[in-house]
Amino acid sequence: MNAMHNINNKKRFSIKLYTPSFILTLITTVIALSVFIKPSIAESIVYENITDLSALHAQIKKDNPNKESTLVIFDIDDTLLESSNFVGSGKWYNWQRGREVFDPTGESFIIDKAQQFHCMFRTLGTLFEIGSTHLTQSNAIDIFNQQKTYDLLILTARTAKYRVATERELKKHNIDLSSEHFKESGSGYDYQFNDGNRTARVTYKNGFIMSSGLNKGLVLEDFLEKTNRKYKNIYFIDDSLKNVTNIQQVWNDKTDLIKIFHYTKVDKTVSEDEIKESDKAKFYFDGFLKNAYPEQLTAFQNNNCN
Repeated sequence: MNAMHNINNKKRFSIKLYTPSFILTLITTVIALSVFIKPSIAESIVYENITDLSALHAQIKKDNPNKESTLVIFDIDDTLLESSNFVGSGKWYNWQRGREVFDPTGESFIIDKAQQFHCMFRTLGTLFEIGSTHLTQSNAIDIFNQQKTYDLLILTARTAKYRVATERELKKHNIDLSSEHFKESGSGYDYQFNDGNRTARVTYKNGFIMSSGLNKGLVLEDFLEKTNRKYKNIYFIDDSLKNVTNIQQVWNDKTDLIKIFHYTKVDKTVSEDEIKESDKAKFYFDGFLKNAYPEQLTAFQNNNCN
């Protein structure tokens, strides 16, 4: 009788385990545990006022990250290379776009519309074709090449229309990523991308992405998804505070750690002599168009830039 009583107790206990209330409790517990063990978010780290590319290399060397799970990213303009002339430079572009710039005394100002080149993006392509660059610092290439131990990428705000001129300048300075990591030499991606503000063309080929001024954080995120790449450690260096901020915001909710370096070596102030240089260049450029391509000048003046 006692034996039978024990068996019945076990049966009743077994049935009780699978009551709806127990199942609900079990599900709640599982959900709670899944939240508890969710991978932690790695906060991005920003290093400000970096005036030497060596700071990037030194930090990577100090961290000694795993080679297979690390990506290093460089910007081009005013990070690796700097325009040899004011006209066509990064600060000239910002001034021409009507953005606030500063003179050497710290006073801010914006461009007079009469000083703006017609059809900026058509003109900028011409300037890239005939212009030249120099290294931002003498050891820039050495520092760049030392990062080839890891996956290495160039991410520029330039558009695909300027790829030929850009590759020429990179080649001139022996900056070569054509055989690196992501795609075979000569192959890549070419697509339209919307960053929430506008849609523009993004291309990847021969080791570098041309992002057409889109949000670099979102472009990089999309590119890594396209290439099915995941990294525990990312190092990014750029001269633009806007790009630094965009990268930081996109990566703030990710589990991989990104260290961002805001490179500020290149002088961003615009002097009176530089403005005179640009005004003179515009006068002769418009004169050239008037004599050689008068219909094109008229179209430019009417803001017909196609």
